[in-house]
Amino acid sequence: MNGIIAAAFLASSLLNPVYPLYDGISQRPAQREQVIQISNKYFQKNLSGQEVGFYSTGDSYYGPLKPMFSASITDKGGFWIGAGFENDLVINETVSASFTFMPGVYSHGNDENLGGWLMFRSGIGLKVNYSSDISLSIILDHRSSGDIWEYNPGMETIQIKLHRKINF
Repeated sequence: MNGIIAAAFLASSLLNPVYPLYDGISQRPAQREQVIQISNKYFQKNLSGQEVGFYSTGDSYYGPLKPMFSASITDKGGFWIGAGFENDLVINETVSASFTFMPGVYSHGNDENLGGWLMFRSGIGLKVNYSSDISLSIILDHRSSGDIWEYNPGMETIQIKLHRKINF
């Protein structure tokens, strides 16, 4: 993947037709979301296990970006925790393209060694809104160090996410 998904996140943020990043980072309210994910995990293009995760978003947008916090654990004890941004491009009333980018900390446990502790996750996918409170998405996610470590094999996940919007 080597940055292709991260570049898609940047392009979608800069060129978002509703609130493009080049127009500034104006703050506006957002509905918080709690998301549970289950994933198949791939290393060197081979299925290498599963991962479960959780993320939560903030209650404000900054331009097209919504802050998010995420944590996940693999079936082999690999743990990742990080924070970043989500950007959705609305396709129609029920479907949107979803882009994420998050730096974070990775501890491989008994899972694949990705070369270091600082990792970047970027994702691209489709989200379908089933109601005003519930959405389902499928995401292709890439995790690597962005070549800051000498060894940088990367890992992919194919995620199914259940989104629940919450009101505070």
